[in-house]
Amino acid sequence: MKTIGTVGILGAFLLLGAMSSAQATVVLGSDPKSISSKARSIEKEYVQGLQEKRVEHSPVAPVMEVQEVETIYAVPTHSVETVEAVNSDSAVSTSSYMSTLQMRDQLKVGAGMAVGGALGVLGINMELNFEDADGVVIGFGTGPGYNSVQLAWKHAFEGDYLAPYITAGYSRWYNSHGGEEIKNSDILDRVLTREEKESGRFGTDFLNATLGLQYNQLSGPLAGLSFYGELVTMWEVKRSMLLPNGSAGVVYYF
Repeated sequence: MKTIGTVGILGAFLLLGAMSSAQATVVLGSDPKSISSKARSIEKEYVQGLQEKRVEHSPVAPVMEVQEVETIYAVPTHSVETVEAVNSDSAVSTSSYMSTLQMRDQLKVGAGMAVGGALGVLGINMELNFEDADGVVIGFGTGPGYNSVQLAWKHAFEGDYLAPYITAGYSRWYNSHGGEEIKNSDILDRVLTREEKESGRFGTDFLNATLGLQYNQLSGPLAGLSFYGELVTMWEVKRSMLLPNGSAGVVYYF
């Protein structure tokens, strides 16, 4: 009987202990703070897992593709040199001068042609600029029944695109072969004798003074190109005759 009673008592204690443990588990599981903490932990683990999966499956550009892109956009050294050469040529071909005198100071030689004036119907001229304002003009010309030569001094005044100038010089009109064409020249018809006209052989000398206006291209690819018009006074030496004349022409300085 004592044994049965002891066993019963032990069983009762065990039953009470089990019921207390179950109640504690139920109470712990039903605590709101514990449930919220557990939910946040599960959510955090889930989000972290998704991020790790995205990183693992995201495409990574190979190193060689980056190198190809860098190669495509790289500028070769010879390209830069070519651009610099082109810019240099452009700078040379598009010279610019502040004034007529500056142009004459840097461009010492001029070559051109003229119609009328001290050389007759048609002539070619060459200018040699010893300094910015002063130079020498040498010319050769022709007309109906004669040829001509000229040597003159030229003085240019300061100006931008338009600049005045004066010249003073000597010219000679001559014909050593003869011919009847000299009748078409008004100047020779006035200064030659009847014998010179009939034979067609002559030589006559002139002292010339000129007042002119010259347009000069000072910038751009045509810098150095000039056009001019002038009034010419020709003094025939042998007969002391004063003859007015005029001329127009073009000259290029280089």
